[in-house]
Amino acid sequence: MTKKGQIVEIPATASCYKSTEPAFHSKKDELTWRSASKTYSLFDGILVGGHHGVEHFKIGQRKGINVGGKKEPLYVIAVDVPENRLFVGAGENHPGLLTDVVRIGEENLALAGNDWPQQALEAGLAVQVDIEGSEEPLAAKLYHWEGPYFLEFDRKLSVTIKEYIKSITTN
Repeated sequence: MTKKGQIVEIPATASCYKSTEPAFHSKKDELTWRSASKTYSLFDGILVGGHHGVEHFKIGQRKGINVGGKKEPLYVIAVDVPENRLFVGAGENHPGLLTDVVRIGEENLALAGNDWPQQALEAGLAVQVDIEGSEEPLAAKLYHWEGPYFLEFDRKLSVTIKEYIKSITTN
């Protein structure tokens, strides 16, 4: 049985997007902070509607939100399962939909045949990222210490980009 929940619109100008970047002790700390998913609360935005179950939505989704009267289409920017809340943002360039650092686990990398030296990964190895549906690969830096890998791009991309990575190769 699905449970009705709330849809909260987070404005692109919300204070949660204006947080000052802290001083970092290492590149790993910086990438961890920059790749962290945003957390939102009811108080960050405006209640704009209801839904019939968060299990029907995913980040980046536009269809099925069923909130009208907006200048730009709404996109899901976060799903709060415990609170049964959807957070949405207006427009495809909403800051909740964009990132320049992606955290990926080893299971998401096509590492077979790539003998990347750890020293190069800690310094940021220049790579080309082949994205499903894109004609040109994207330039990025690949970092790795213990734990996840990080891809740092030179521009903001969709937060869903990691779902579409086909391969990562060195330049």
